[in-house]
Amino acid sequence: MRTTVTLEPDVARRLRELSRKERLSFKEALNVTVRRGLDQLLAKPKVKACRTMPEDMGVLPHLNYDNIGDLLELTERTIGR
Repeated sequence: MRTTVTLEPDVARRLRELSRKERLSFKEALNVTVRRGLDQLLAKPKVKACRTMPEDMGVLPHLNYDNIGDLLELTERTIGR
C-alpha cells in the first residue's frame, strides 16, 4: 500500500540511523519499526501473578475435619439460615 506520511524530524533522523546501522532501505526501516511498535501496543498485557497469604483460622475442637460430608452439611445449614 502506498501512502504519504509526515514524520517529525527526530523520527526521520532515527529511521535514517536505523537504516544505515542495519543496512536497510528507509522503507524497510520504517516498516520494521512500525511493526515492532504495533506488536508492543497490541500485545496483551502480561498478567502479574496473584499471591495470597495464608491465614490461620484456627480449629474448632467439636468438628471432625476428616469427614468432608459433615463439614459440607454444616456449611449448608449455616448458609441456609
